Amino acid sequence: MENPDFPDRTTAAKPGAERPMKVLFIYTDINVRGGSMSYHFGIGLLSAVLKQHGHDARLHYMFGKFNLDSLRRELAEYRPDIVGFHLVYPQFHYVRRILSELKPWPAFVIAGGAHPTVQPETCLSDMPELDAICLGEGEYPLLDLANALRAGQPVDAIQNLWLRRRDGTIVRNSLRPFIKDLDTLPFMDREICDYQSVIDSDFKIATFQFGRGCPYDCSYCSNHIIRSSQTGTYVRYRSVDLCLEEIRRVVSRYKVRTIYSNDDTFLANKAWYEEFCDKYPRQFDLPLQVNARPEQINEDVCRRLAAAHCQRITMGIEHGNEKYRAEVLHRRMSNESIVRAFALCKKFAIKTKSHVIVGLPLETPQLHEDSVKIIRDIMPDSFTLHIYEPYPGTHLADIAFRENFIDRQRAVINFVGHTDTVLTMPQFTRREILRAFRRFPWRVFRGKSIVRAIPYMLYYSRWGNMLIRITQPIKRLVRKLAMRV
Repeated sequence: MENPDFPDRTTAAKPGAERPMKVLFIYTDINVRGGSMSYHFGIGLLSAVLKQHGHDARLHYMFGKFNLDSLRRELAEYRPDIVGFHLVYPQFHYVRRILSELKPWPAFVIAGGAHPTVQPETCLSDMPELDAICLGEGEYPLLDLANALRAGQPVDAIQNLWLRRRDGTIVRNSLRPFIKDLDTLPFMDREICDYQSVIDSDFKIATFQFGRGCPYDCSYCSNHIIRSSQTGTYVRYRSVDLCLEEIRRVVSRYKVRTIYSNDDTFLANKAWYEEFCDKYPRQFDLPLQVNARPEQINEDVCRRLAAAHCQRITMGIEHGNEKYRAEVLHRRMSNESIVRAFALCKKFAIKTKSHVIVGLPLETPQLHEDSVKIIRDIMPDSFTLHIYEPYPGTHLADIAFRENFIDRQRAVINFVGHTDTVLTMPQFTRREILRAFRRFPWRVFRGKSIVRAIPYMLYYSRWGNMLIRITQPIKRLVRKLAMRV
């Protein structure tokens, strides 16, 4: 029976029918710098849970430029009952535009992800086309929604969902605890997309997420907000045996050269990573790449990782000034520990990659000099340079909004991340930030390696995106020159 308080735009069969609900996920990856496609772990799990319980799911992946033609065709052909958007702030204005330009929607429209969890009121007020948002982990809230709509039952009491009534009022349901045992979840659905193309676009690397959550509180990241959104344990891992079984299934189906654990930090649980490092090399000989924090690295860790075929460790530095990094970014690690971590990796023949952010709130050109210096000191095998993008609700974005640093107009007009800044600061101007960003590779490699400097300089130049497209046929050679991988 139709719920009189909520819109019913689904094409579901009448109550009692067993027809599966059709769910179309829309994943926007629009105007993102770089030439690699991406696979979204969250959508993969949402789809797997739905299919496990008899529903149907598809993915519409919007990669590259903004274009609605193929989405219009898919909506007309598939006729979904539910349309689900994954939403992070850098894609917010694209999703808002999609919702507006394709209305009225012939399905129940819901958005989930970090941004709805962190800024739920804003999502609903700025996107009137949304019927609901999902806060926190969405596997079982979305399943409950699909089951209820199929059965013609009320949806207004589903935990984790905030729903918009016909009269515009909002129902704000409480959130259930974090999923305690990740082993109860199915493996991610990689068949929802052309996963081989995703692998091929990223040097034959297959990515995995073996756990959830991050134990740290970096001020630019939404982890510190998401952690408090639900009760229960935030940092969790699947059992090692199930992680290895998932790897086995992926490498048996797809052409893979490298395994990448894209967990926030691979080393958060000592017993877990020790077991993984012990078992992985007995079953696989593929190179392994992981993420870690510099202060987690010691000789024992490097020895275990090296024995487990670890090819590369990525460690975020973000900023080279120790005081600024601790007080503003909430990353409390010493420069000494950073230098020691990278030296240890080199000792055990493990490649390293680092991340640096330019144009942070309250940063100055003088502070930026310390970021150049720390990268010159550690000389990682590769690095990724970012221009700061504020995520509303995070501690650092609060500073940027409070100080009136954010140019809102620049943030929403065809903005390509990592090519420009949305900040306007008197002590570190837009011109100075872009100059620091573009000159960073030259200043790092000056007097050390002109061969490595040139690819980075081209990549981070104002013509970088065009050059990425042009060099696609030889990108493996370019990667080897610049990143030593």
